[in-house]
Amino acid sequence: MKTRYLFLCLFVLINFSFSLAQKTKFYIRPELVGERGKEVEGAIGLFASIFYDKAINKYPCAMVTTKADLVEMLGHEKQKQLLGTSSGDNELHNALGCDYLISLEIGILVGDKFSVTAVLISQRTKPNIPTIRASAYSDYNENSFPQNEANLKEVAQKILDGLKKYEICPFKGEINVKITSTKKDTQKEEYPVYCNGIDGYYKKTVTIDDYSENDWTIKKVGRETANGTVQFNLSEELTIDEVNPCYECSPTKQGQRTYYEKTTTYADIQKSSMGGDGSEIIVDSARVILNFLDDGTYTVRIKATSKQGEKKTIKEVTAQGVCDSSNEPPKKTTNKIDEGLYELLGPFTGTAEDKVLTHKDTINRTDPVSGEEETITYEFNLTRE
Repeated sequence: MKTRYLFLCLFVLINFSFSLAQKTKFYIRPELVGERGKEVEGAIGLFASIFYDKAINKYPCAMVTTKADLVEMLGHEKQKQLLGTSSGDNELHNALGCDYLISLEIGILVGDKFSVTAVLISQRTKPNIPTIRASAYSDYNENSFPQNEANLKEVAQKILDGLKKYEICPFKGEINVKITSTKKDTQKEEYPVYCNGIDGYYKKTVTIDDYSENDWTIKKVGRETANGTVQFNLSEELTIDEVNPCYECSPTKQGQRTYYEKTTTYADIQKSSMGGDGSEIIVDSARVILNFLDDGTYTVRIKATSKQGEKKTIKEVTAQGVCDSSNEPPKKTTNKIDEGLYELLGPFTGTAEDKVLTHKDTINRTDPVSGEEETITYEFNLTRE
């Protein structure tokens, strides 16, 4: 029977990750300190109760477990095994593992001082919350427990206050971002030239006409995890128009030449059907990171990459002159293309304790390097339990 029971525990541990993944679990590991620690042993359960009441009030997704809870649940499960009535309760699954470990020390120190110290340590890498420490002290005697209970409340509150900048319960919802980018530019070059005993005038015009549109729908489904769809359109046109009266045919010969080049690039990734129940291009990867700041504001960082589509380019070249003529068919090439979204929005007014985070706005900006003019329209509505 022992072997069967140990196997059950191992099975529960292996399958823990598949149950209630969105619950945020706090495990309180208590220790009595000082030679008279046994006198205040009951304060451990009281602290756990106080912390749970405060935590669940702010974060409904919170679950608080103590060593006593584990012992009790394992005992119940063992009895069920002996009776052949085990149901594999999620209750046991949830208790084995935690997101945050609270190391709790309670005791009576020298000088009859009641001491409470709690240290919260993050057991998950994201968000990487620094260690939070809280302590409280008061005089101790058999009639001082109301005051000592205030110490327990103070420490519990300090621990929770240290978490208010972090996404304890995940915000979920939809973020819509539409980015349009345009660039129109014409550059002209003109100057006099002389060859073959004749004055001439060199002229060259380069025209750029680019347009792209990205329409993203990102669905935040966990603390950082997200998925979504994207529709992408791209149109780029580059033309070169040149008239050169003194085109160099060879080191000893020059003559008139006109040259025209047009390069057109386009991509059109439309939302396509998937699974027969909708029209969407699935985003290859996506993350949404909420960063809550000390001044009561927050930012929204969005990272997403589309699946690959096709980009087609057509290049046309014509030239006429005394020593250089060309009128070849257009050259067509096809390449793979994917689009990325990397935007930092905010800061906005709000904290991790709010139940709804929402905002919408339009941003106009010019890329200082490429000269592209961008218009970003976004809207999000995120809610938590």
